Amino acid sequence: MPIIAATDFSPDSEAALIWAGRYAALVGAPLTVLHVIHDPADAAGFYRSEKGDAPEAMSDVAVRMMSEFLDKVCNANPDLASIQAAVPELVAGLPATRIVEVAEREDAQLIVIGSRGLTGLSSILVGSVAERVAQIAPIPVVIVKSRKGCLNQ
Repeated sequence: MPIIAATDFSPDSEAALIWAGRYAALVGAPLTVLHVIHDPADAAGFYRSEKGDAPEAMSDVAVRMMSEFLDKVCNANPDLASIQAAVPELVAGLPATRIVEVAEREDAQLIVIGSRGLTGLSSILVGSVAERVAQIAPIPVVIVKSRKGCLNQ
């Protein structure tokens, strides 16, 4: 039964992946690193780079971002074999529901996700994918914040 580490490539997701990698190593579970490509129906499915290049499909950009993210985390944590062996997965859809669907499909034992920890009006207006995943997931969810010192515990 794998552990799902959901990522949006943020520092919080990096902290969550490191936590998930350490936990996976402790319990001997495989690790899946999941990114949901959020392609809203009312927006084009393309990104235009800051360099002014031709627009790129969101899925192509996500593949590149996943590769760069995993390279960065693997290089910074060469001792974590579970992260080195992690299986990347990209799916399209609404992040919270797709994370839970993938976890159910893979019969995952745990979902690990980063959170920026917004509170008050910011949380209400922006919403929290991590909070929504915790509400709807039928399995345990660990929410990790990246703050100085939390990765060394």
